[in-house]
Amino acid sequence: MKNCTLATFLEDANQFHTIPIVRRFFADALEPLQLFENLKSEASFLLESKDEQSPWSRYSFIGLSPFLIIESETGQSFSVVDEYGAIMASASSLKEAFLYVEQKLKVKPIKTDIPFVGGAVGFLGYDFISAIEKVPFHSYRDLNMKIAHFVVCQSLIAFDHLKREVVLLHYVRLQEEDNEQTKRQKYEEALKTIEALMKKATSGSQPLLPLFEEEQIKHVSFERVTSTYDRAAFLQDVETIKQYIAAGDIFQAVLSQRFSLPVRITGFQLYRMLRKINPSPYMFYLQTSDAEIVGSSPEKLVQVQNRQIEIHPIAGTRRRGRTEQEDGMLAEELLNDPKERAEHYMLVDLARNDIGKVAKYGTVKTPVLLEIGKFSHVMHLISKVTGELKEDVHPIDALLSAFPAGTVSGAPKVRAMQILNELEPTARGIYAGTVAYIGFDGNIDSCIAIRTAVVKDGYAYVQAGAGIVADSVPELEWKETRNKASALIKAIELAETVFAKGGSLYV
Repeated sequence: MKNCTLATFLEDANQFHTIPIVRRFFADALEPLQLFENLKSEASFLLESKDEQSPWSRYSFIGLSPFLIIESETGQSFSVVDEYGAIMASASSLKEAFLYVEQKLKVKPIKTDIPFVGGAVGFLGYDFISAIEKVPFHSYRDLNMKIAHFVVCQSLIAFDHLKREVVLLHYVRLQEEDNEQTKRQKYEEALKTIEALMKKATSGSQPLLPLFEEEQIKHVSFERVTSTYDRAAFLQDVETIKQYIAAGDIFQAVLSQRFSLPVRITGFQLYRMLRKINPSPYMFYLQTSDAEIVGSSPEKLVQVQNRQIEIHPIAGTRRRGRTEQEDGMLAEELLNDPKERAEHYMLVDLARNDIGKVAKYGTVKTPVLLEIGKFSHVMHLISKVTGELKEDVHPIDALLSAFPAGTVSGAPKVRAMQILNELEPTARGIYAGTVAYIGFDGNIDSCIAIRTAVVKDGYAYVQAGAGIVADSVPELEWKETRNKASALIKAIELAETVFAKGGSLYV
């Protein structure tokens, strides 16, 4: 990935409408949070990973100056909107909208090992399923958020943690009628923009967060928290699902409840705290016109890299032990629990089926089966299913083939979702949907929107579910939803303690 000279730029302008100019900077004294804070007036998203086993954890990504938005109210149709709010195009599907953007921008491809170098970043809410399957729209959508929202940014920062480098990609947009003088002018303006961004990015610093004792982090209070369910109603709905299972309608359904509490903090302040106390493979902060979305998800939905597709089913949960010995005992208990194993095998089969819809015959494999994955507050059973995309399958088709994940819906998927739609008091919104990037190069990485908070109008909303099967104990499933929500509730509690009303730190 070489610097784009003026001569190269003018040559590329004969073939492409959108040309990346790439600059690298040494970043020994910088961190992604500082970059984001310094550029917050331009910043739209921050994507990070704390999975040290994954090559994806090498980079953090910051999107600056969105110039296109792909969004949908219901999932039935999509709009492509420019930076001034004007609708450029309407489309009947996410894929059609993205193909329009690709054709309109005609982006010059970049040869690089960086997994994401530009494209669309955003979310697809769980309720989008009503647009593609026979699942009715939920009658109560109280958060009034878009069902889908993706942005395409003018500039992208890729922070390379291994080399301690900042790679800044700035996309120059050209028009058909641009003459050579105009193209030269746009190139020079782009260089000035890059210089100004880096000068702004390296100014100031973020205040330090205080350290917390382990016990402070582990103890979670639900005193200020309200829920869409009271305990009795949740237990009754668990029993109702068990009746559906006994009747042969389904094998499993994931019943969830949404917690809410008033907050004074911003979503970004919550993100700072969450990444500290609950690091995960997928961490994200998204800023939209509707809300701020903050998450630390352990679970991949779909990854497409060079037309190889991968899904990681996660099912089966235990809390982390207070000692190393207790942690090992809990892991062994989880690994040998017949209910957890049966549920997990069911979801592995679902993942194989989802990949089988879009993969070449004979390429679907399960290279990892029933491993323990440990996170800050909980541990899970994890597997990995892979395949190679058919020639005629677009990567977005691969993303939607597994949407939503069986781990947050049930089996069979459609019938389970129909039942959940009848039982759960509110629409799920972003919970159990996906946060994703869709690259211009066809690569996709996406996570399931769990361990995710929506910060909106002075409240934080956190949703969590439990997989209900034939021998589920209602009280334990109630506790599981609270355990899964506890990391985010704790992060909110600590962020409220640390950050003052004006956004400064208590000292």
